[in-house]
Amino acid sequence: MPGRRLALAAVITAACAVAAIPGGGAPGAAARAPSPAPARTAPQTGPPALATLANAALANLALADAAPAVVTPGPDPKPSAVPVSSAAARACGALPRFNPAAANEIMAGRLTIAPFAAVTIDPERDGDVNWSLNPFANPTWEQDFRSGSWIEDLIAAYRAGGPGAAAYRARAARLTAGWLRALPVSGRDPQTLVCIAQAFGGQAWINDQIPPTVNYYAAHWMGAWNHGLLQDIKLLRIGCGYPPWAFGGDALRWRNTAVGQMIAAFEPNPLGPAIDARGAVNEQATLYENFVYGLWQTALPELTACGYQLPGWITARIAELPAFLRYATEPDGDLVQLGDSYVEPPAASAPGPALVAVYPQAGYVFGRSGWTAAASFYSLRFGPGREIHGHNDHMGLTYYARGRDLIVDAGHYGYAATSYRAWLQSPEAASTLVLPGVPFSPAAATSLVADQIGQYGQFYELYDTAFGGDPRYRSVYVSQQPDLIIVFDRARGGSAGSAYTQLWHLDPSLRVSSVTRAAAVATAAGTSLTLAQVALPGQVIPAGSTQVVRGQTDPYQGWVSHQMLQRTPADVVTMTRTGPSAAILTLLVPAAPGTPVAYSVTGPPAGPYRLRVTAGASVSSYTITADGSISADGTISEGGTCCRAWYICRAW
Repeated sequence: MPGRRLALAAVITAACAVAAIPGGGAPGAAARAPSPAPARTAPQTGPPALATLANAALANLALADAAPAVVTPGPDPKPSAVPVSSAAARACGALPRFNPAAANEIMAGRLTIAPFAAVTIDPERDGDVNWSLNPFANPTWEQDFRSGSWIEDLIAAYRAGGPGAAAYRARAARLTAGWLRALPVSGRDPQTLVCIAQAFGGQAWINDQIPPTVNYYAAHWMGAWNHGLLQDIKLLRIGCGYPPWAFGGDALRWRNTAVGQMIAAFEPNPLGPAIDARGAVNEQATLYENFVYGLWQTALPELTACGYQLPGWITARIAELPAFLRYATEPDGDLVQLGDSYVEPPAASAPGPALVAVYPQAGYVFGRSGWTAAASFYSLRFGPGREIHGHNDHMGLTYYARGRDLIVDAGHYGYAATSYRAWLQSPEAASTLVLPGVPFSPAAATSLVADQIGQYGQFYELYDTAFGGDPRYRSVYVSQQPDLIIVFDRARGGSAGSAYTQLWHLDPSLRVSSVTRAAAVATAAGTSLTLAQVALPGQVIPAGSTQVVRGQTDPYQGWVSHQMLQRTPADVVTMTRTGPSAAILTLLVPAAPGTPVAYSVTGPPAGPYRLRVTAGASVSSYTITADGSISADGTISEGGTCCRAWYICRAW
């Protein structure tokens, strides 16, 4: 079972609270039961009454003499060598593993919160800390610092025993006393409180703070997203750690409240269900799909151990999370970077039963040519307007082929409210069609109006009115034999001088080696990617239409962030047309370096058009209609059945 820290929780839940999250009022506590908790507990309509704030009497706290700056634990420490509050230990779940370096750094008055540099927080080494510190002006650092969870490193050091145990405990007591004085109940992490309390069994200065802190936590649910789920796990663990009658029966009420809120997250609410019927979470980011999966891997066994069972329709949705993660995983083993996501592997990545997965409610398409490392992969975004950890990436395309990322989303840098983060969330950071200067609506939904899934080729058409309320269409045909993508963007509603720009964000490993008015070629080791505007009959692509932007800061353009606080200059190919409307047909062809790529279009100006593509020895052709339908010419073999490449052969 994951440890008490719920891996990565401090990083990826910190500071997302700075985003405006609609709704999320507390549903209140469940009815108090006199006996073991029921299998399903529904939340009441009214919030529980808060307990009277206990008198902590911190002024009378007797503390040991100040500890030396560095303490070296004795050999072969025995956890049983020091007393512990067993109920608080159960409510804590698990302390961090004893790390002498981390504990001694805190004793020396310094703190390191990765990935940030060390900070002096306790200059006199007496526990007198300024709890309003935020030296990096970063909400992630601030959240982790103010949570006080790092004090648990000293508790773990104390529990390890040895000659330095008393000094670790004394410093932890001073730090905790200051934390309790500085932070009101609304700002405290209750699990940090009970984890520290296990080292001070029976001491009123800390134990009397548990009921008001946890009662506030129980009465202020954060809602149907990862913050609310993490809150419920902590509340359940605390309530189940103590006997049900503890704190005047509050422990049982905490349990019931946690379970009721878990259930409420799946019912109608302003954020939508936390997980839909296909296993997609409502946070619009692949990293958070992975994080929520990890939280439920923690929550389900703890529910069972405490005597609770969620309704079957909820556990069935949770069981779909690994499938989403599998389909969202690129052939190199990392999740495709969408929304507030860093590059990392998923918790579940076994091959799925199909090659294409469409999530119509959440708004994702994931497709691949196979389940091997040599396969190609793509993603498309649509669905409801941006919320929680999503980006304004609708109609955005990513593409992986020839063993590497080719077309990417610009990524995620962290949660500080900077102009760079605003750009990363904007349509201009996705590989999509934008209308410069036209107001954009983040609340606008994008519809999947057509999808035709074949074994070797898939067609999708997307539609929205996100820019100025005028129509925008994107048609995409993805071929796996040969690997290539055709994109046909159409938009209208402007004037003669209106601009329409396709953005193609290249992975930093590629560099554009040549540019013409209609095409760009990018290369990397073993790979060449041709990005070509294809002039339809009657069209003339203007000079300067295709440009490359890299590392621009005013405004931001041409960057990719794969990890927190990391950003890398990267080429962005832009393809621009002007006029009252635009129809831009674009071809993306990955190939070995030096492979000749040629293309031509025939047909009347009103269509249909026939696109012929030659890449080395491979020749393929496609029919495109003026209203956006794209299909492959000829026939292909699908499981022994011969059918047109555009035929709907669903594998999902």
